[in-house]
Amino acid sequence: MSLSPIPFLLLAAGLAFIGAAIAQQRVHASGGLAWMQDRAFLDLVAQRQHQLLGGEPADAHTPASPNTNLKYFGFYDDRPLTDTASFSNIHQASHATDAVEAKALGQNSLLSLYSTLWVSGSSGLTLRADYQTRLAALEPLAKQLLNNGTIFGFNLGDELAWNCLQPADLKTGANAVRAMFPRGTAVIWYNEASMLGPKKNSCGKVVSDYSIPAALDWFSIDMYHMDGVVAGWVDKYVKTYYETYIFSNITANQTVMLVPGSFGSHVNHYPNGTYICDQHCYDVMCANDAHDFYAWASTDSRVSAICPWNWAGCPACNGSRWTPPHTCCMDEIGTVGQPLATVAWTAIGKEIIA
Repeated sequence: MSLSPIPFLLLAAGLAFIGAAIAQQRVHASGGLAWMQDRAFLDLVAQRQHQLLGGEPADAHTPASPNTNLKYFGFYDDRPLTDTASFSNIHQASHATDAVEAKALGQNSLLSLYSTLWVSGSSGLTLRADYQTRLAALEPLAKQLLNNGTIFGFNLGDELAWNCLQPADLKTGANAVRAMFPRGTAVIWYNEASMLGPKKNSCGKVVSDYSIPAALDWFSIDMYHMDGVVAGWVDKYVKTYYETYIFSNITANQTVMLVPGSFGSHVNHYPNGTYICDQHCYDVMCANDAHDFYAWASTDSRVSAICPWNWAGCPACNGSRWTPPHTCCMDEIGTVGQPLATVAWTAIGKEIIA
């Protein structure tokens, strides 16, 4: 599915015009999301689409999804929660108080167990020696939060094997959580880097003994690109990766979350100044990819959730093609600073949670 029957590259060109001439100015002028609520702005978007593309303007929402498993949408780094509460229903809670705050805004939380299970050291992540004690201490509160609907499951962490956690320890930790919270009582999820294959982890070791833990309910990987719109990129690279390394290796009890890239950079160029993709270029690319991710997710029953990286931005993250240690480029801009991507994800999120 797409937001228009016209090929999205043409639609992106029309939206790019609006984004450059209107949307970005409105974002900077308002200092936030007030422009999203401006009906006149959205009407102007539709009008310009009609003028530029010579067809009917795109509808504000995509058609109803035939994938009834796709029920959850949210962002990484979704602070402030009030920014996205109207078009999301999933929050990654760092602690119980965080989950309670999210619930008051209608968000369902996955409670982080990162610090309960893992510890980072000179050799990367390892399983805590006292993980069982920590889990036992958390159990009464976690069950209370599950029972009253404040949380619906747990997030084991992000890019764990990439950060050098041994696959055997990953399974041990996941199995311990599953034993405490049987399948059907809580969703267990974690996200990995796109390092299955096998590939080297961040410690330089080829991880040849990795397998997706059977204790999980949801699994995801992150795979991003930074060079501008590439027609069919989501299907050619991300979906193919899932088909090759993930769908054939999950059980009948497991589904996936998709983690699209939705960020930008002011400094995405090589050190000699060669252009790659500036912030507006990123915005058009991420909006295009958003619709392609939804087209896939809305027709694939193996997908249960979409959670783009990220909303608020990550000043300590590398949003540029030119990677560290060149600290010039640690300026990752979140979706909140990407007007076209925000419009796309707002419509998609509303459709999913409707």
